[in-house]
Amino acid sequence: MVEVETAIQEMFQAPHIQVMRSCSKLSKIFLAAMVHELYKTGMAKTTFGKLATTVSCLCASNREAFPGWDTLLKVGCKFGECRIILCEAGARHRLQKLQLNFPRYMSFAETHHNRVIPLGMAV
Repeated sequence: MVEVETAIQEMFQAPHIQVMRSCSKLSKIFLAAMVHELYKTGMAKTTFGKLATTVSCLCASNREAFPGWDTLLKVGCKFGECRIILCEAGARHRLQKLQLNFPRYMSFAETHHNRVIPLGMAV
């Protein structure tokens, strides 16, 4: 039992979990959109353009204003700097590929805890 408790504690003390707990609501919406997009397509990567469209839908369903492309790009870059997401090298634009750098279920648990629910996913 001690080993199980230690494993659970280590999981919740992981750096990416700590970053997700302290990030803004927009950042959580960004992650929820990314998880939803990857879940929906079954792919390991998505493009920034597809992610922005999903963010727009999540913002609308959570009664939040869509922040705009530049702001989303800044959020994505911050997650890239923290290595929470992996960004394709090169110019930052709509077709840039993005990938989570940790299991999808962890980000869903964090965003669900804060009531940002991806569209079409069970609560």
